[in-house]
Amino acid sequence: MDKNRNTFLPQTEIAVIFDFDITLTPKYMQSIIFDKFSINESNFWAETEQLKLQGYDNEHAYIKNLINYIRSGKIGELSKEDLIEMGSELEFHKGFPEILDNLKTIPKQDNQINPEVSFYVISAGFEDMIMGSKVYPKLKRLWGCTFDENENGNIDFPKETISSTTKTQKLFLINKGLLQNEDSLRVNDFMPYETRPVPFKNMIYVGDGPTDVPCFSLLMQNGGQSVAVYEPKDKKAFDECYRLVVESKRADVMCPADYSDGSQLHLALSKMVEKISNNINSDLEQAKSKGLIKSPEHLN
Repeated sequence: MDKNRNTFLPQTEIAVIFDFDITLTPKYMQSIIFDKFSINESNFWAETEQLKLQGYDNEHAYIKNLINYIRSGKIGELSKEDLIEMGSELEFHKGFPEILDNLKTIPKQDNQINPEVSFYVISAGFEDMIMGSKVYPKLKRLWGCTFDENENGNIDFPKETISSTTKTQKLFLINKGLLQNEDSLRVNDFMPYETRPVPFKNMIYVGDGPTDVPCFSLLMQNGGQSVAVYEPKDKKAFDECYRLVVESKRADVMCPADYSDGSQLHLALSKMVEKISNNINSDLEQAKSKGLIKSPEHLN
């Protein structure tokens, strides 16, 4: 008899993962900094584009430019604590984060076993600002760009930047249940698929543009689901989503960024959570019938 037949590990978590800027908010979070210090936002991003032409990638370019502004005095004191405080000013799309409480109740409606719905954010923005926002207490894990501070207490050097490819690394960390900072060193360690806490097929990724394509692709290739969102009434954003979903088949669904009850996005996410919940129950019943687990009461 196979010694592993009774070591089946139930994979009952549903992970809903969000990008942040524009996906959850109508503006980039840096606009709060620009407003506070009377920085011309258009000029800042134009200067950032020039840095990209010099070989900087997207994230290092805008962080380099921001630190240049701090060092030159155009931006006064800006510490990690300042960023956390500014995070309280972040405004979200309609219906967010209220939708998160609604999504959590869906697996409890009909199924014998109630999968847990957990929420994650993977952002190229500032982790400290998101920590100060109202969504942070609802997240199981957050990843964003982080900073060290200099002797004056200002942010001065990036500890970690989150790029489009780094985002896929974070999906693997979720997949393997490696959620502590030190766990990132183990992301490439072998772990059998059947023992990974959150299979990719139990994931939903929500993003808004090309930087989310690697995550969209990873989930689509492994049975997960993805949603591309766009700012309502923004033709350029709509065209980008249309290209990603309809023309390039990079995401499953495209929706306006309205998370309110009854909206297209709310309905799509609710249906996806319901489908994954039903699949988890079906998989567990099959495992039970094969003697891989003894009874469902240990899973509640």
